[in-house]
Amino acid sequence: MPPIPGSGLAKGLAVTLRTMTKKTVTEQYPDAQPELPPRTRGVIGLFEENCTVCMLCARECPDWCIYIDSHKETVPAASPGGRDRSRNVLDRFAIDFSLCMYCGICIEVCPFDALFWSPEFEYAETDIRDLTHERDKLREWMWTVPAPPALDPGAEEPKELAAARKSADRLAAQQEAARAAGPTAPEPGKEGPE
Repeated sequence: MPPIPGSGLAKGLAVTLRTMTKKTVTEQYPDAQPELPPRTRGVIGLFEENCTVCMLCARECPDWCIYIDSHKETVPAASPGGRDRSRNVLDRFAIDFSLCMYCGICIEVCPFDALFWSPEFEYAETDIRDLTHERDKLREWMWTVPAPPALDPGAEEPKELAAARKSADRLAAQQEAARAAGPTAPEPGKEGPE
């Protein structure tokens, strides 16, 4: 049976009319910021205090887009007779986001939690050479990193928190016992406060 002339046009118009009656889902982006999922991969934020310049992130990066410069500083001995130590000091930490493929390997291999995913995504530049962001910009993005998700309610409490809570409870019990005992009398030969 041959198709009826104009049936394709009628089907297309039917789809158009159906779509016109539905509510639009357009987000007014610059005026209204989008709701991003909690694990959004926007840019990489740097927590500079945790960076020990171990260079693992730069070595493991498949795109070689992380640039790190450092120098060694001598730290004097903490006690007499001790020996001086040397430590790396971070001079430059930059990421070229025109090369980065957002794989997250640098964040995963960082043993000191110095790199984090930030949900920031508005960092476009008019020149591709300006997409290499230095440590001051990476530090600004660090403050937009969301807090980690809560632990599973059925999970065990971390050992560090359990130990801290135990010592705080012990200290509170000692202070309560001291308050319950009341003021102590001065020892013989010693006078009270003047």
